[in-house]
Amino acid sequence: MKIFKDKRFILFLILSTILIINFIIFVPKFIWGDEAWSAKISSMGLVESIKNSLNDFHPPLYHILLSLFLYIFPDSSIFLKLISIILGISTIYIIIFKMNKFLGDLEASYLSFLLSISPFFLYIFSIVRMYSLSIFLSSLSLLSFFYLNNITKAGSTKEEKKYKFLYIISNILMMLTHHLTIPLFFLEGFYFLIKKNLKALKIFIITFIIYLPFSYIFYVQLKRRLVLSRGWGNILPQGFISDFFSYLFLNSKGVSLILIIIFIIVLIVGMMKFKTDAQKFLTIYFLSYLLMFYFITIKFGSLYFHYISLIILPSYFLLLEGLIFYEKYKEKILLFLIIILFVFTPFSFIKAYPEINDIQNEIKNKSVLFLNKYEMYRFTFNIEGDFKFIMDLPLNNFTIDTEEKLNFSIDMLNKIEKSFIFIYSGVGSDLLSIYDSKGKLKKYLEENSDSKKLIGIYSEYPVYIYFLNSMK
Repeated sequence: MKIFKDKRFILFLILSTILIINFIIFVPKFIWGDEAWSAKISSMGLVESIKNSLNDFHPPLYHILLSLFLYIFPDSSIFLKLISIILGISTIYIIIFKMNKFLGDLEASYLSFLLSISPFFLYIFSIVRMYSLSIFLSSLSLLSFFYLNNITKAGSTKEEKKYKFLYIISNILMMLTHHLTIPLFFLEGFYFLIKKNLKALKIFIITFIIYLPFSYIFYVQLKRRLVLSRGWGNILPQGFISDFFSYLFLNSKGVSLILIIIFIIVLIVGMMKFKTDAQKFLTIYFLSYLLMFYFITIKFGSLYFHYISLIILPSYFLLLEGLIFYEKYKEKILLFLIIILFVFTPFSFIKAYPEINDIQNEIKNKSVLFLNKYEMYRFTFNIEGDFKFIMDLPLNNFTIDTEEKLNFSIDMLNKIEKSFIFIYSGVGSDLLSIYDSKGKLKKYLEENSDSKKLIGIYSEYPVYIYFLNSMK
C-alpha cells in the first residue's frame, strides 16, 4: 500500500504501539483521587458534571466532554484511561505529520520518539484528568501559531482560513480546559506583536474577545484556589530544580542528581539554538513557564507536579535540540537517554498511590463519612455504601470561613451515636488534610477513634481510616 511507503506513517505506527504496550503493561487500571473525582462527577450526567466542575479549581470543558462520552460508553476505569491514551497518540500524530513543517522532519521524528518512551508522557496520557486534553489542544494551538506566524502575503488562502479557525478554536478550548494554558495564549500574542505580524495579531485579539465572557470562570476559580492557601503539591521550593526535572523526564521524585544533570545540560544546550521562529518561541515558552512555576511554588509552598506537563512539548523539543547539537555523540547520548527513560517507566508506576483496593474494601457497603464532597468522590467511584460528607468548603461553595466549618463539623461528629468510618487524606510532611491546615480535625479523630488504619504510608498521599463508636 502507498501509505506504508511513507516512513513517517511507519514511525507513527511504531510509536503508537510503544505507547499502547507500555499502557497495558505498566499503567495501573484502577483510578482514585483526582481521577476518581473527574470520573465520578462526569458519570452523574451533563448538568451535575458542569455544576461540580464549576465549583472546582479547573474549567469545565474536560468534564463536559467526559460526561458526553459516558452517555454512550460504560464508565469503566480502563475505558476512561483509553480516552487519554488516544489523545496522546493524536498528539504524536500532530507532531509527526503537521509540526514537521515548522520544526523540521528530523526534529519532529526525534521529538515524537522521545515523548513516546517518556514515563511522564505515558503517565499524563493515561490518567483521567484534563492534562491530556490540555496538551493535545496546546499542540493544535502551537501548530496554528507557527502557521500564522509565517503569514507574509496579503489576502487569505483557503489553507490560511483553516489555520485561523484552528487557532481560534484550539485556544478557546485550551483555556477552557486548564487555566495554566492562558499564559501560552498570551505568549503567542506577544510574539505576534514583537514580530509586527498584524494579520496574526488580529486573529489573536478576536480569540481574546471571544474568550472574555468565559474569563469570569477563571476569576472565580482563582479566587477559590487562593482561599485554600495551603499547598498540596509534590515539588517544594528547596528542591525545586531537582524535583521539577525529575518529574518532567522520569515521572519520579528524588532521582539521583547525576542523572537529572545530564538531562538539564542537554536541554540548556538546546536553548542555545535560535535559528528559527519555532526554536525561539519554544525557548521563550519553556523559560516563561519555568519561572511561573517557581513563583507558584514560592507563593503556595509547593507545586502540583501534574502542572509541569503543560511544558512537556517545549522541554522535550529543547532536549532533542541539545542532542542534535552534539553531532559526533548524539547517537550515544540518545541511547543513554533511551535506556534511562525505559528503565524508569516501570519504576515510576510502582507504589504511585495508596492501595485503592484496600481502601475501597474497608468502606464498601458501610457507613462512611468524608470531610467534604470532593473527598467523598475521590474514594467512592464504582462502589456502593452509605457515603456522606460533613461540610462544604470553598471547593463546593464560596464560603471561606473554614475554621468555623471545622468546629461545626466536629460538633456534628460528637452527636453521632452509631458506628461509622471516617476517611482522612494526609499530604505534606505533617500528613494533614489540605482542608485541615492546623490539624484540628485530625487531633479530634486521633483522640476519639476506637482504632485506625494507615494505608499508603510510603506514598505522597497516605490515607487514614478511623473507626468511631464501634464500641457502643
